[in-house]
Amino acid sequence: MPAEDIGAVLGMDKVAAIRTYRAATEHALMQANFLVTDGLTVLQAFVLFLSLSSFTDEAKLVWPLTGVAQRLLTTETGSHDPVSQEIRHRLYWQLWYMDKRAVEDQGKSAGDTTQDTVSLPCNITDTELDLGHTSSTTQDKAWTEASFLLIGLDIARTRSSFVTAQSLYEKEQFIQRCHNRIKSRYLTSCDGSQPIHWLAKHVSSVLIAEMWFEIHSAAWSSTLGAMISSRSTRPKLFSTAGSIIDIPRRVHEDPQAKAWSWLLKGYLQFQPLLFVAAELSSRSMGESLSVRAWEVAHTALGRWPEETRRTRHGKLLDSLLKHSQERWRGMDAAGGSACYGFLVGYPSRR
Repeated sequence: MPAEDIGAVLGMDKVAAIRTYRAATEHALMQANFLVTDGLTVLQAFVLFLSLSSFTDEAKLVWPLTGVAQRLLTTETGSHDPVSQEIRHRLYWQLWYMDKRAVEDQGKSAGDTTQDTVSLPCNITDTELDLGHTSSTTQDKAWTEASFLLIGLDIARTRSSFVTAQSLYEKEQFIQRCHNRIKSRYLTSCDGSQPIHWLAKHVSSVLIAEMWFEIHSAAWSSTLGAMISSRSTRPKLFSTAGSIIDIPRRVHEDPQAKAWSWLLKGYLQFQPLLFVAAELSSRSMGESLSVRAWEVAHTALGRWPEETRRTRHGKLLDSLLKHSQERWRGMDAAGGSACYGFLVGYPSRR
């Protein structure tokens, strides 16, 4: 919610509201003995709390706590009620997805963590779930309340499968099949009647672009990143990486999708940011694509929580962008660039 709406509805500023309601939720979870319970309602509340916490400055706590939630969820309850089992499947895969994204957004490899022993959630409406229709034969070939989660899971599972691929071509085929599945199962039913339809189409395209970026990038070192071996591939990677890190701005500025922009705040997108920042260190400021990429990268890093920007990865990105900024200003002072006007609006971060 925008700060002005929070003030009007809750009668307090945004920081105070988040602190107050977070403390109340934590207290309620403690009162419910969430660390020892196997109650499904409490587990749902815990997972929802973790999901929302990933969009706040407390995101660093989410990763270790997802492990706690996963262990609570896999405790045998003896219940074989179809609805309860379906909800457990949804919770399990939501936690799996959160854990995987948390690892990858920190620039680390999540490896192949897919657990095929746990069934994926069914693509059914909440009404069908309430009626107990959880059989795979009742799944819709259309958009449901579960579709957005299933799109993310399909893409994440495809990324996990890369470790078993023997060649770049095989990985490209994985991505193409994933794209075809998402389009045929979910996106063909997105008629624009709901804002989330727009979001689903654009987020899925960006996540698929992320996969393409990942397989075509060289392995990164712990500092500046290895240079891409193919000169013909680097320009496309640069453009793709810029598009990936710019999606939160595009979603926020689109009237149809703005209401869902908070969903993207938890994505740090470290790898695309690192590639753009490293490339800008050697690119000419005279290129319009470089100018736009610098703006996008600077804005994207600014969206990181302050504490995250102080980490090793945050300091590395900040250092690379400062290097580009200082080099271009030096070029302007020497008469080698006409872009100083652009840089005036972007003082160096301290």
